[in-house]
Amino acid sequence: MSVWSEFEKAFSIENLTRIYEENVRLSPATGIDNMTHEKFIYSRDEHINIINRKVMAGTYHFTKYKLKLISKGPKKYPREIAIPTIRDKIALRALCDFLKIRFNPVLDFSLPQEVIRDVKNSVYEKGYSGFIKLDISNFYPSIDHEKLLKRLNSRIRNEIIISLIKSAIETPTITRPTPKDKLSHIGVPQGLSISNILASIYLSNIDNYFKKIDNLTYFRYVDDILILCHTEKCNEIAEIAIRRFKKLKLKVHDPKTTPDKSSIGSLGVKDFTYLGYSFRSDCVSAREESINRLRESIISIFSGYKYSKIGSINFLEWRLNIRITGCIFQNKFKGWVFFFSEITNINLLHELDAFIQTLCKRYDVNIDVKSFIRTYYQANHKRHDSKYIPNFDKYTEKEMKHVLERYFNTKTTGLTSRQIKYNFLKRISRQVKDLETDVKDAGY
Repeated sequence: MSVWSEFEKAFSIENLTRIYEENVRLSPATGIDNMTHEKFIYSRDEHINIINRKVMAGTYHFTKYKLKLISKGPKKYPREIAIPTIRDKIALRALCDFLKIRFNPVLDFSLPQEVIRDVKNSVYEKGYSGFIKLDISNFYPSIDHEKLLKRLNSRIRNEIIISLIKSAIETPTITRPTPKDKLSHIGVPQGLSISNILASIYLSNIDNYFKKIDNLTYFRYVDDILILCHTEKCNEIAEIAIRRFKKLKLKVHDPKTTPDKSSIGSLGVKDFTYLGYSFRSDCVSAREESINRLRESIISIFSGYKYSKIGSINFLEWRLNIRITGCIFQNKFKGWVFFFSEITNINLLHELDAFIQTLCKRYDVNIDVKSFIRTYYQANHKRHDSKYIPNFDKYTEKEMKHVLERYFNTKTTGLTSRQIKYNFLKRISRQVKDLETDVKDAGY
């Protein structure tokens, strides 16, 4: 299929409508225009027609993104997230669909768990003695537009498409719009559906360079880089990598001068972390910050129950079990155990189960609580047909009504099938967002 045919398909009325219903409609965040879904839905078809018409004509421009600051912890600058308008979210998701299809032959779209599985095999089976962990300083804001567009031109030679991508990355992210706001000429806004794929395209040449070198294994997930090799080659390889990234106008922290950011070590002697996992000589576990975040989120569920005016024991049990098992939602596996399904530290799972039992006693509740250890085995051996882990994509209307009435105190009498489904998906989407928060420090 030609480039333009792929682009037309991504921005067809049918695909834009699907994107809104399946992806965008469940996102509660509003853009700079403060347009809510309650208002947008009445003119949905008109907005989708505008996207289709203007994109195909090469006249579509993105509205300024709204700035949202996300805390990265004490003594760290917050992460700047760009929030588009609803209409722009649809256009950006379609653009993401197109880029994935177009660059699929040359990019690796592995999930974090798949990357970790390969890291495990390389660490424990390939006989490497050393590792290099590299941290790129200020990655997204440092991406050079000219170099990025050059990469894009290798597989997209169409002015209209390139112009749309330029508009997406040049649109400023602001707290409130003013006539003095200027276009951005460096960096890719974080939080857009196209951000990660553009970052991968930008680094594709470096990826290909290191993957062709013998006697080392190279991993990159977004801006987290890990190289496994022999100890005596670590310093030389690290210097080559730093020079390569410098050519792309990216600063990599030098392991010699900033060992707290980037590091070099000997496998089996020095532990290291990657994508939220902790690699030790005897096992693979979750990093301490991820474990603590999960524990805190579980405590907050009990605390929410204690201080709730309703105090629903059914909702407590349901929320807690979702936090333990995760779920399948929108054809994706969600939750802490799914993310950390590659750990080998089984003792940790027993400790988490004991932790929950302690909280049940402390808050004096008698509920039917699921188990981390059983979830782990279900996720690794029966994830596609498990009855233990809820698959919300397969819920019938009757099951949706049961969840809404029993756990969310929502009356469904008189609601249409479409209204029931929307209310169900909206509430499940909120719970899934909480699951993602549990692992967000791991780059989820």
